[in-house]
Amino acid sequence: MEPLRNVTELLENLFPSSLALSDDRVGLQVQAKNTVEKILVALELSPQVVRKALESSCDFLYLHHPPLWEPLQRLSCEDPLFVMLEKLYAQGVSVFAHHTNLDIAPQGIADQWLKLLDLEKMAKPKPLFPVPHAKKYKLVTFVPQTHLNAVLEALFLEGAGIIGKYRDCAFFTLGTGTFRPEEAAHPFIGKPGQQEVVEEARVEIEVSSGKLYRAIEALLKAHPYEQPVVDVYQLIPGFEATGLGRVVTLPNPLSPKEIQERFSHLSVPFNLLCEEKDKTFQKIALCPGSGRKLIPKVIEEQVDLFISGDLTHHDIERLRLLGIAYLHVPHGPGERRALREIVPLLEKEVQKRKLKVDILFEEEIP
Repeated sequence: MEPLRNVTELLENLFPSSLALSDDRVGLQVQAKNTVEKILVALELSPQVVRKALESSCDFLYLHHPPLWEPLQRLSCEDPLFVMLEKLYAQGVSVFAHHTNLDIAPQGIADQWLKLLDLEKMAKPKPLFPVPHAKKYKLVTFVPQTHLNAVLEALFLEGAGIIGKYRDCAFFTLGTGTFRPEEAAHPFIGKPGQQEVVEEARVEIEVSSGKLYRAIEALLKAHPYEQPVVDVYQLIPGFEATGLGRVVTLPNPLSPKEIQERFSHLSVPFNLLCEEKDKTFQKIALCPGSGRKLIPKVIEEQVDLFISGDLTHHDIERLRLLGIAYLHVPHGPGERRALREIVPLLEKEVQKRKLKVDILFEEEIP
């Protein structure tokens, strides 16, 4: 069993809510209690998921589709959504959702589809629709060399030091610090009234705005000094190599048959719409779930194939006229298949943090 805060921080470290689109609804939507023992990962809230959560004694639901989107106008036993939420709350089951941030983030839904289709190693992907990253800061402190690893570990656990697909990133240089404690001080090194010279490490580490204050708290707790020096610099805004959807340009084109073979072992329904029998696919765009709003970017990129769901007849016809093939993957099954791949990432993070929680996936429960 773990405090609820430890579990939500784990999820936020992997897929920060700061990456979500501005009109999204992400984070903790139902707080039933302050501890977590068993997590159920599922695509969205449904009577079947509620039943599975209760029958398997889960007390935390991690969902991709937020159940609370529009404000509740009233609480009614005739509203199926309210009935499900009330049942979960009454049984002590909290609900947490990661939506567009899970689509956007490295190792999220889109990147899992690249991996499932074995495209990630063939070419360097880029976002189909880049999004500005959240504000980032450079956190700088000075620590005696004996406590360097302890301070770094504390910062890493709070999600500092993430740059793109790399974690636990930091830079340090060795140098000499000097100080003279006043009479009322209680120094970790030295004595009041005496000038001290100490071999220290200057530590520099990046941290996003949503994690800044927690990182500073962790630094101060792990730092041995009574009064550590902490400098914070805001970094120049820009774009991260992430966003909605992905685009890859392959070194060698794939045939329709090869594309279909890559889908055939995934147990996900699909339908390739391609009128040209001899057409091959070298530049491929994908957007798991609903890709309608990204069609202008698909056209702009001049891709050969677009893999997504929720397109209308007119959307498909527009792509066809431009010579862009479309591979339809239903919204729900496609995202659910990617979620299955995310579960091992969560389990790995749980083990790393030594948290006492179990993780189940909705398809694994009869």
